[in-house]
Amino acid sequence: MKRLILMVGIALFYTTLNFAEEFSGEYKGKAVENLVSAVRTAKPGDYILLPSGKKYVLTKEEIAIAKGEFDYEDLSEVATKVEQDGTGSKTISQAHTAYVYPDGGQATRILKTSISLTAFLRHIQETYFLAQYIDLAGSAHGYINIDPPDFSVFRANVQHETVSDGIEEMQSLSITVYNYDGENIHMKYCSKPNMIWGSVSEKGAYKPVGKFRRIEFDVE
Repeated sequence: MKRLILMVGIALFYTTLNFAEEFSGEYKGKAVENLVSAVRTAKPGDYILLPSGKKYVLTKEEIAIAKGEFDYEDLSEVATKVEQDGTGSKTISQAHTAYVYPDGGQATRILKTSISLTAFLRHIQETYFLAQYIDLAGSAHGYINIDPPDFSVFRANVQHETVSDGIEEMQSLSITVYNYDGENIHMKYCSKPNMIWGSVSEKGAYKPVGKFRRIEFDVE
């Protein structure tokens, strides 16, 4: 009987300890498998032990991404570190950082794993329209191959811009990816369909908002 009481007491102690860790902000985290299913049921602070021995610590945003619940368009709830020049640095995960620039019309995302890019591209493809690139032969392409960089590590850069033709505005996303499934590519998405590369228009009329525009005059 005493042994049973002791076991129950120990169980209650650890339950109370876990509860206290979770709600005191001192949750230390535990190792989880490197599987999407494991990330979905993880808690912020849990980690994946990498082959190098380093810990890849999971954020609440990354867990929400695995659950399909994260809103990539609204980063207002993501903790922000403001740099001296006013740029806001938002860490969505150890593999995904967003930099929001002071002018409000531009942002850049740096993605460091193919998994983080795949998840983000799924959102892009559901939200935006692929712009077409027309080559010199008149053929349309969804992306173009670019020269490989000097490094072999995967990296992706996504540049968000608000662009305008002077009447309407839209969002333009330029994506540069190195070493993604063995390819180095560049592609562009827009919030408006049937756009063509250049200045995101077949007429070259759309320009980034907030940047200097050179005024061209006809020769008299």
